[in-house]
Amino acid sequence: MTVEFEPITPAIGAYVRAKAEDVIQDGAPGRILEALNRYNVLVFPEVHMSDDIFLALTAAMGVMHDNKNTDDGTAVSQKGIFRIALDKDDKTQREFILGNDFWHMDGMSYTVPVKATLLKCESAPREGGDTGFASLHAAYEALPDDRKQALQDLKVGHCLSSSLRRLYEAPTPEDFARWDAIFPRLEHPLVWHQDDGRSAMLIGSTANDVTGMEEAESRALLDELLEWATQERFTYRHQWRDGDLVIFNNPGLLHRSYPYDDEAGRVMHRTTLKGTEAIGAGISEDAGY
Repeated sequence: MTVEFEPITPAIGAYVRAKAEDVIQDGAPGRILEALNRYNVLVFPEVHMSDDIFLALTAAMGVMHDNKNTDDGTAVSQKGIFRIALDKDDKTQREFILGNDFWHMDGMSYTVPVKATLLKCESAPREGGDTGFASLHAAYEALPDDRKQALQDLKVGHCLSSSLRRLYEAPTPEDFARWDAIFPRLEHPLVWHQDDGRSAMLIGSTANDVTGMEEAESRALLDELLEWATQERFTYRHQWRDGDLVIFNNPGLLHRSYPYDDEAGRVMHRTTLKGTEAIGAGISEDAGY
C-alpha cells in the first residue's frame, strides 16, 4: 500500500499518489483525513475509482450525509451518491447544480456544517466546468489585525434564496417559498473560530446580510470579503479529467464550479461527510441543503 502527498501551492492543496484500491486499506483513510485537514484540498489524478470504493472511502472517513434533497431517482442516487449533471428535469435539482457556479461553503443550513465533500469525475467536460477552491483559513490569517478585530462580533444571515435568486432576473414569490422551505435564513458568526485554532469567514453566495447593517453597507462588506478570499494567492482551480477524485475540507474553504453548458458532457458523483464541529444554534443538522 502506497499513499503519498505532494503540496500544490503553499496556501492550498496536495496531489495524492495512490491506487484506487489502496485508499481503503488499513490506515489509509486516517492518513487521508489527516492530510485533508492540513492541505484542505486533496487531488487524486485519474485514479478511476469505482462507486463501491468511493462509498467505502467515504464511510471510512466519517459519517456520510443522506442525499434526500438531491435524490433524483437514479441508480447511483439510491446508493447515496449525488449525480451532478445538467440533464435534470426537476427545476430544483437543476438549480442546485447551477447554483454551484457561485463561491459558497457547503452545509450553511446546518448547525454542524459538512465536514468534507468527495467529488469523482465520471465524464470530464469538453469545455468549461473547472472547480475552484479558495482557502478561507489562509485568507483570514492574511487579514490585518485591526480588520480581524472589526469583524469579530459580526453575524451573517445565510439562506438558499441568497444564492439561487442570482439565477433569475425576476424570481417569483413561489421561487422564494420553495427555497425557504429547503433552507430558510439561518444566522452564523461572520468569523468561525475552529477547534484546531484556525479561523474561517462564513461568506459566499448563501451569505445574504450582515445583522444590524443597512442593506447597501452589508452587501458591500460581504462582496469585499469575498473578493479578498478569492484572490489567486489563496486559490486552486482544478481542470477535470476522467477518473479524477477531489476531496475538500469544507470548513476551511469556499468552492465553485465554472460555467459549462448542457452539451459539455460533465458528470460528477458526490458524497459528503457529516461535520463534527458546531458553529451556532439553528435548525437541525439533518434538515438543510
